[in-house]
Amino acid sequence: MPLRYAAAMGLSALVSGVVLPSFGTHGGWSLFPPLCAISVAMLTGQLVLGLCSALVGAAIIALPPDTAFLDGIADVAVAATVGYIWTPLSDSFQLYILAFTVSLIGMVRVVSVAGGTRGIAERLARSADGKRTARLSAWLLGMAIFFDDYANTLVVGTTMRPVFDRFRISREKLAYLVDSTAAPVAGIALISTWIGYEVGLFDDAMVSVGAGISGYELFFRALPSRFYCLFALVFVGAGVLLRRDFGPMLAAERRAGTTGDVLRSGAQPMAGNEDRGLEVPPGIVGDWRIAALPVAVVVGGVLAGMQLDAWSVDAVAAARARDGFFSQGYWTTVLANADGARVMFVAAMAGSLLAFGLAVSRRDSEGRFPIRPIHALRAWAGGVTGFRRALVILVLAWAIKEACGAVGTSEYLVTALSDSLPAAALPVLVFLLGSVVAFSIGSSWATMAILLPTTIPLAHDLGGMPIAVLVASAVLDGAILGDHCSPISDTTVLSSVASGCDHLDHVKTQLPYALATMTVAALVGYIGTALFWPAWIGLLLGSSVICVGVWVFGKDPDKATA
Repeated sequence: MPLRYAAAMGLSALVSGVVLPSFGTHGGWSLFPPLCAISVAMLTGQLVLGLCSALVGAAIIALPPDTAFLDGIADVAVAATVGYIWTPLSDSFQLYILAFTVSLIGMVRVVSVAGGTRGIAERLARSADGKRTARLSAWLLGMAIFFDDYANTLVVGTTMRPVFDRFRISREKLAYLVDSTAAPVAGIALISTWIGYEVGLFDDAMVSVGAGISGYELFFRALPSRFYCLFALVFVGAGVLLRRDFGPMLAAERRAGTTGDVLRSGAQPMAGNEDRGLEVPPGIVGDWRIAALPVAVVVGGVLAGMQLDAWSVDAVAAARARDGFFSQGYWTTVLANADGARVMFVAAMAGSLLAFGLAVSRRDSEGRFPIRPIHALRAWAGGVTGFRRALVILVLAWAIKEACGAVGTSEYLVTALSDSLPAAALPVLVFLLGSVVAFSIGSSWATMAILLPTTIPLAHDLGGMPIAVLVASAVLDGAILGDHCSPISDTTVLSSVASGCDHLDHVKTQLPYALATMTVAALVGYIGTALFWPAWIGLLLGSSVICVGVWVFGKDPDKATA
């Protein structure tokens, strides 16, 4: 790894100092932080190392030219730790977002231990009386567990695996259904473990461009143009409802249906202990209400809390009197003026407390209380230790934003591209760039952290808020697309583990579907919306294209065994 690390650093320095044109305060070195983070992550596979190297590099670049050597070492250490990491982390907004993420992850874990997610799974699985309804149940279950992609993957995969085996449906198909619903639905859900991360990055971007709107409002504005996530869910549904598959997936499905071999001969199914600590105690019956009630409290708490927090603000009162309580104008004004991060944290804590109370009050078949308070508390705290890597990336994402601001990355991109790049071309280019980066480093969160601080200011300068909204969507969608296709992505690996599927077989069978969805999202979604029509028309056209394409190019996987 040392050689690969040196090669990545040398390549980043070469491109920044020699290849890129030199203008502005730091010249091409302004792009060193994102280039360093991407190249180190790609060549070494160490995301955190890449992000930390980018912070140190930015601190060195920002040093005054006449700084003495020893003073420089101290200044770099202070800038990288205090200036880039601690300064944004000490802000109340970031602290609330961090606490919200931890609280919601903890709530999901307590709900799982108490049998809530099992109850949702069992309720849907009971309706599976054939191949089509089994696939449909997996698709619906994947969208029902919207609050966390890890919980989604583990619950859907492990619950539906015996059902799929019974009906001779391939493990590759199950892994695809799991993988292509988990991240897309969690990425666009109004309440999920993703939204705090996305809103935090969006809020910083809106402050940097002086847009005057909150990160939460940008999230809502971007929802209609989340083309890849929405089209991925449509693609899964079209294949299930129309009973169509093509390519390697069709071959896998017909193999399973004809021979009963749900795994390829010679396949090596993955297994792991990713659900350790979330086992439901013996005697506890799954109950979907245990999951639904805490989630409802969080959703309702956010909606009610936003209003209460901004109720007395003059702009909100005026919008309420002018537009009415249920108008888009009123809610837009509420989201722009409420302290969204604090409200989200309080709502998540309320949901956690309710989940805790429901868990410890559950009785087994003999009337005992098998979930002790310490057991539920450990499950909740496991959200911090089990997801510490994601939380570290979240903190470093804010630090990268500060580092890029210190060396003028956004200003460099704006100056370099504003006269040569058409604004309408930026969303699709960012979408493709995000997918390549995420595929290479295997992390959608790190991709968002690297690209959002630089691409949104560029988009705002080139085309104002309409293009900035599209680019915000493109970064998130490209990150999830690359994450889907990458064999080193955590959610791709977890999907193979939970489904008991050979990992490379999962990647090989899912890739054509992801690329087909990518093509529709790029052409009909981002290019079409940037040039010709509003986002809702792009969604309708793209969904129609997907349904027609699946019907025309796909074949009935069950026909040979009917």
